[in-house]
Amino acid sequence: MRIGYVSRNLTMRPIKLNSSGVFVAIIAVAILAGCGSSTPAPKTDATPARSALSGMLGRPLLILPAQYLAIAAPGGRYEISMANRQLLTLFDEELADAFKKRGVRSSWMFADEITRAAMRNGGLIPDPRELSAETIRRLPAGDTPLPEPLGTQIRQLIALQEGRYALVPVEVDIDSRPGYSGGILRLMLIDSRTARIVWVDSIQAAAPTDVAGDDLLSGFGFRRLARALATRFADMVVAQ
Repeated sequence: MRIGYVSRNLTMRPIKLNSSGVFVAIIAVAILAGCGSSTPAPKTDATPARSALSGMLGRPLLILPAQYLAIAAPGGRYEISMANRQLLTLFDEELADAFKKRGVRSSWMFADEITRAAMRNGGLIPDPRELSAETIRRLPAGDTPLPEPLGTQIRQLIALQEGRYALVPVEVDIDSRPGYSGGILRLMLIDSRTARIVWVDSIQAAAPTDVAGDDLLSGFGFRRLARALATRFADMVVAQ
C-alpha cells in the first residue's frame, strides 16, 4: 500500500444538463485542480492536490460526525468495529480543529455543534452520530437516490442550517497489518434536495512515526492518526 494521499474521486462522469449550479461548480473546481486523475500522487509530492470541496468554501455546509470505524483484517477487508466506535469523537474534534485553524468557521457547521443542536430538539431530529449509512459505505457518486431512512435523516439535519449540502466522513479505516501502519478517511458530499451523493473521495495517511501499529486503537494513537488524516484533508481544501 502506498504511503501518502490516494484519491479515488468517483464523480468524473458526464454532467447532466439538469445538474444543479452548485454541483457543476464543484465538479469544475475538481477538473481545474486535477482531482480527477486516477493516478496517485508521487511519494515525493509534499503538497496534496486540491479537493473538489474547495468549491464549497464560503457556502453553508454541515460536517457531520464520522459514522464508522473499520479495522483491516488479515485478508485486507475492512470490518466495522462497534467496540471502538467511541474513538470517532476524537476524529470529529481533529477535523473541526484543522479547518478552524484555517479560518473556516462561520459558514460550516461541525460535528459537535450539530450534535448539540440535534439533542436540543428533544428527539425531533435524528442523532447525527447514528445515521443509517452502512449501505452507502462503498457507493459511488451518481443518480441513485439515498436509501431511506438516510435521505430523510440528512434533510432533517440540514434544517439546522440554511444550506443544502452535508459532508459525511462515512468511515475511518485503520490498517495495522505487518509492514504498514496508517489509515484511510472515506468522505462523501450529499445534496439534501436531490438525496444524491455528488462527490466521493478517500484520504490516506501513514501513522506518525511515534505511534506503533498496535497502539492505533488507543486514545493517544487514534488521535494522532486522526490528526494526520484531518490535516491532510484540510490542506487539500484550504491552504494554511
